Amino acid sequence: MFHFELQWVGTTPRCIEDQLRLWNRTIERYGLKLVEAYVTQISDIRDRHPFQSCFPMRLALPPPIVPDLEKRIPEGKQSVQYFEYALLQAFDFILDVEAADLYPEEVDVVYSYRRSPYEYSQFVHRSGVAFIQVLGGCQGFLFLTNRLMGSGRMLKGKGYRPATAADDIRVEMAKFCLDREKLQRFYDEQVAELSPAPLIAEEPPPLIL
Repeated sequence: MFHFELQWVGTTPRCIEDQLRLWNRTIERYGLKLVEAYVTQISDIRDRHPFQSCFPMRLALPPPIVPDLEKRIPEGKQSVQYFEYALLQAFDFILDVEAADLYPEEVDVVYSYRRSPYEYSQFVHRSGVAFIQVLGGCQGFLFLTNRLMGSGRMLKGKGYRPATAADDIRVEMAKFCLDREKLQRFYDEQVAELSPAPLIAEEPPPLIL
């Protein structure tokens, strides 16, 4: 995942759209995709775009509490919000920006383009049509359609517009999150894939003479 910000003194929407199409055609050969994103986290969208708001997506069943989860997860993954991340990946979302408080204290992360730290981890759909932030627990997620993708654009190989695709994703995921049985099965599957729980060696009882 790469991030960069464009700034200009004066231009036209047509010029920007043409440039984005050109860049997309150039980077597609390397398996990359260009997605226009918001400057700030989506939970603050109303501050800059008063006619846009996030769709709350609550979980009917909170993620399970697994003892020693940090010792059982695959290498390279984190235990905080482990099940929420797994659910988003199942719906084709990939990590965009990590929440500021999830970095180790000794790591000082600085982005030249970012205005403020992200309170919640933010994901973007592989198609680029939607963003999601992880609230955690039963609060679930915040979903936002990516209105920065031009309304006249058609998704490659899909034949329909970004807003329509985003609505389909939102409806499908919202139904899943409100289905207790499906959530329970998903959690059970994730737990089953974890490494076995570490054994705890018990001290032998004291010898009484």
